[in-house]
Amino acid sequence: MKISPLFLALVTCSMLAGCSTFNDVHFDHQASSQFTDVAGTSFDVKSPSAPTSLLLMLPNDEVKRLVATALTHNPNLQQSLLSVKSAQQQLIGTSSSQWPSLTAELGTSKLEGSTTSYSPSLDISWTADIWQQLANSSSAQQANVLATEYAYQGARDILAAQVMQGYLGLIQTSQLTKIESQRVAAYQTNEHIIVDRYRKGLTDLKELDSAKSSTQSSQATLVSYQAELQQAIRNLSLLTGLTKNSVTAGNTFPAVSKPMTLLTDQDLSRRPDLQQAYQDIVASQFEHKVAYKSLLPSLSLSGSISNVGTNLHDTLFGSSAWQLLGRLSAPLFNAGRLKSEVEIAKFSAEKSYWGFQSILLNAVNEVQNAHAQEQSLSQQLTLTQAALQSAQRSEVTYTSRYRLGTVSLLDLLQVQQQTFSLQTQITQLTYQRLSNRISLGLALGLGV
Repeated sequence: MKISPLFLALVTCSMLAGCSTFNDVHFDHQASSQFTDVAGTSFDVKSPSAPTSLLLMLPNDEVKRLVATALTHNPNLQQSLLSVKSAQQQLIGTSSSQWPSLTAELGTSKLEGSTTSYSPSLDISWTADIWQQLANSSSAQQANVLATEYAYQGARDILAAQVMQGYLGLIQTSQLTKIESQRVAAYQTNEHIIVDRYRKGLTDLKELDSAKSSTQSSQATLVSYQAELQQAIRNLSLLTGLTKNSVTAGNTFPAVSKPMTLLTDQDLSRRPDLQQAYQDIVASQFEHKVAYKSLLPSLSLSGSISNVGTNLHDTLFGSSAWQLLGRLSAPLFNAGRLKSEVEIAKFSAEKSYWGFQSILLNAVNEVQNAHAQEQSLSQQLTLTQAALQSAQRSEVTYTSRYRLGTVSLLDLLQVQQQTFSLQTQITQLTYQRLSNRISLGLALGLGV
């Protein structure tokens, strides 16, 4: 095979032109440096340490059961898992392009008045990975696989957090329903007291309308809470992926002893979304290399062994003709299309870097907000509990004085309203605090 000197000159010019215009990018190094500057710790890519389990934030057997059920049956999560498996299979296909391809064929033909003719052939083809273009493509797909796996891990963690917060919401609504039932009972007791005092000639029935109005308003709120409770159960069942999943939740929040100590050694590099964003950068950088190397010459080899005969055995195992072809090709003119694709790949890599930075800043913001919220809710809860104790003492005093006729019904209703409102606030603050701790753990990369 004789190669024209002109062809070699053009190929050489193409190589020199391609090499002179290529600038490799290292946005992964910039991302790692940016993480250190913003988060104050190093970004561990190869082996981030296993985080404390998110389930330790809410140690409860029913919660563990619900989370395990959700991880197995939630439809959205199962779709994410299939995306991981598809990406892994794509990696196999991409990596196989570095190996030779072997194809066997057996053709038959028969003309009228003649015997059957057999034509077996064996073809082999291989593209030499001179510039590591195929290897770079495989590395890009490997990074895509890792990114997909981190996306799946993040989906698992978010789902677990949603189930845990849904369980807490179920307890909250159950407690609010109980408090409102007690409020209704207290207002009904007021009605009985008014009727009793009327029979004794101590008062008229003017106050009865006010008492009934308070009772009916509270009953309406109770109906609303009961509906919310059933909706919370349905929503939790939806997360688990089982429409008829039995959910049992007590009326008290789980006791969590010093959960904040679990977070002292956590760092943001364990967050799956950050790891996913970093792998996106790595993949786009390899794709940039692949796009550039499309400008360079490529070498492919192909070989074929074939035979033709009327006897199948002799045709397959007899002497055969063979040929070996080599092809060296290089892009000479494509109106700037390939160079444009190189620039697009570079922009894509830079875009991935800015995506990483956006996720990083959002992660830091989530952690700071959750820490601040923890302190605020803790103070609010302490003050509200103290206020409830004072209100309960006042209610006992006002109830006794109302029976004696020294205070009005309106005064008693105001004190009772304050007591039940404070109980409601404590339930809501307790839910918000526990839910916020789960959010903080998720922000710091705690998973399942």
